[in-house]
Amino acid sequence: MIERVCDTDIFYEIIGQGLPVINLHGYGIDHRSMKAGLEPLFTCYDRFQRIYFDLPGMGKSGSNPQILSSDDMLEVVIQFIDHLLGPDQPFILTGLSYGGYLARGVLHKMKDRVRAMLLVCPVIGFRRKGRQLPDFRLWERDEALVSELTPNEFETIDQFLTIQTKPAWERFKRDINPSLVLPDPGLMERIRDTQFSFDVDTLESPFDNPALILLGRYDVAVGYKDAWKIYDNFTDATLVVLGRSGHCLQMEQPTLFETHVRAWLDHIPV
Repeated sequence: MIERVCDTDIFYEIIGQGLPVINLHGYGIDHRSMKAGLEPLFTCYDRFQRIYFDLPGMGKSGSNPQILSSDDMLEVVIQFIDHLLGPDQPFILTGLSYGGYLARGVLHKMKDRVRAMLLVCPVIGFRRKGRQLPDFRLWERDEALVSELTPNEFETIDQFLTIQTKPAWERFKRDINPSLVLPDPGLMERIRDTQFSFDVDTLESPFDNPALILLGRYDVAVGYKDAWKIYDNFTDATLVVLGRSGHCLQMEQPTLFETHVRAWLDHIPV
């Protein structure tokens, strides 16, 4: 479906009934990255309505030359939420990578409506040069698989997947790879170096509802150590650093990812 919000065509899907779950994907990809990891878990519950959508300039959503910064991107997200849900409906937030940065922006602006929060490999320090990043470590590689990949395919997964096996590659190829050719490069460049104009992690009071922060021990994109800086903002939070995983931990460690997300879902009151 398409809705026009802030002069931008936003593509979205809605699945199920119940408490809405707003899912925010990462930079330069699309909603499939969230849907693939979360939807198999949500199908075990009948009390959540999942809303997957593509951020402006990504996936099937339209672009907008007036989006010049992360502040502008956040405003579109907030207006989209209000457009679909109305001004009073509570909801759950999930965010992956840059989507985790946007999710904290939504929390900063609309904390009284957020009933639970999931952050997967979230961007903490917006500017890469200020992040505490680990050295990459390769844990497992199927050499036969790697030999079949094109140079571009291998470059795409190298140092993002610490587990370079056929199952991990098949998930990456299905859920991430197709979206990499879709973003509007102009919009991507405009938001690349524009952090919020406010301190997103300074809240008037801590967030008291269930929260889960999942991080990869060898995530060379956003790291894991910086997440401790925001931990005190969440009084009912579980922070987990998964070994043998990087920035695509839901693909590298799917069983552990599912276990922790199910436990988080079980603690959400509806």
